[in-house]
Amino acid sequence: MKQIVVIIRPNLYFKTKQALSDHRFFAMSSKEVLGRGKRAVQFTSGEGDPATDDIYNNTLIAKKMIEMIVRDEEVDEVINVIMSVNHSNMNGDGKIFILPVDESIRVHTGEKGDDALM
Repeated sequence: MKQIVVIIRPNLYFKTKQALSDHRFFAMSSKEVLGRGKRAVQFTSGEGDPATDDIYNNTLIAKKMIEMIVRDEEVDEVINVIMSVNHSNMNGDGKIFILPVDESIRVHTGEKGDDALM
């Protein structure tokens, strides 16, 4: 089993969620997060006049985080779905992290491993 953690642009969250559902990946958790990548982000306040506007560097950007636990054989399909929606070849498209999951237990039934995922 793997945990997939995805950080994407908020405006693509519902499209991503729908695409995952269309491929029968329904189980996920999501939350709003703030962060930035390796490249500094610069914002200005005001009307765009460099003489009077304040400039802010390293501002944290609003993103959406999706977390999923999937079977090992489903990882590639999930990644392909996420990439198909979110890849624009632009800075800020997001990140995908894949982590090992040692065990999964469904509290209601006590099922373990892959059986606890379905």
